[in-house]
Amino acid sequence: MPRKTLTTADETDPGGIKNAKDRIAVLGCANAAGRHKCKFAVIGKSLCPYCFQGVNFLSVHSYANKKAWITRDIFSDWFHKHFVPAAQAHCSVAGLDDDCKILLFLDNCSAHSPGKIFIKNNIYAMYFIPNVMMPSVM
Repeated sequence: MPRKTLTTADETDPGGIKNAKDRIAVLGCANAAGRHKCKFAVIGKSLCPYCFQGVNFLSVHSYANKKAWITRDIFSDWFHKHFVPAAQAHCSVAGLDDDCKILLFLDNCSAHSPGKIFIKNNIYAMYFIPNVMMPSVM
């Protein structure tokens, strides 16, 4: 049941219904121009939820965590197995040199390890300062 619905003044809340505790986290990544977008990484409580049994057309990288949070292990796996190959493939398709530099901007999430871990094949990670506000795109 949704928490808020349109009701009349004489109706009361339905009793005995718990709030849903469903949760997912989504990690997205794109280049500054928006021309290259990596597949989403979706973190849920289970790797293959029951509602997606038999569905094989979702173009996402799936991960599972007890609380559906991004952890250092999940982020590191995504970075090394998915981001690095996708970024290098995009550079080669765009006609850039094989040794071109790629810079990944990260927020100060606790799931991100120190930047030295995320240096691989001319791909560097740079962290925003804490509590930075990003300008909205209009």
